[in-house]
Amino acid sequence: MRHLNTLQEPRALASARTAAAAPTTSTRTKRTGLLAVAVALSAGIHAALVPEHLQEMPPLGYAFIAAALIGSVLAWALVSRPRDRRLPLLAALFCLGQIGTWALFVTLPVPGFTGTPESIETIAVVSKAIEALGAALALSLITFPALRRWRGSRRARAVAQDA
Repeated sequence: MRHLNTLQEPRALASARTAAAAPTTSTRTKRTGLLAVAVALSAGIHAALVPEHLQEMPPLGYAFIAAALIGSVLAWALVSRPRDRRLPLLAALFCLGQIGTWALFVTLPVPGFTGTPESIETIAVVSKAIEALGAALALSLITFPALRRWRGSRRARAVAQDA
């Protein structure tokens, strides 16, 4: 085992961190892209169901318009700013909020919305599966960076000690 002098140690740590972090940037960008696709699909499904819901329950139709608009803006933001760490949190809240709201509407009579609880439809289950995938991707983007930094710093120290 060779000891590094004080001038070589920072360079060795920096190069080890760079080598350890290189694949994670690509992985993060791919996950953010997949999250944007999941949010966009959810928004698209909600937009497609707006006319039907406006006829049956106008307040619910307006909620579907809001969900489609928010989802579209969020998907655009994820694509245009993939490194913004706040956006995955917003996407997770959006997806989990959609799932929770749907669960409420299919299980309980909701005041102000006649016709609740609603029946469970296939398109709703597909939408919720996409949103669950989106929530999982968003949570991985939120929680894994801290773990990667911790593992990366351990790996950098190990590389520096071995060098």
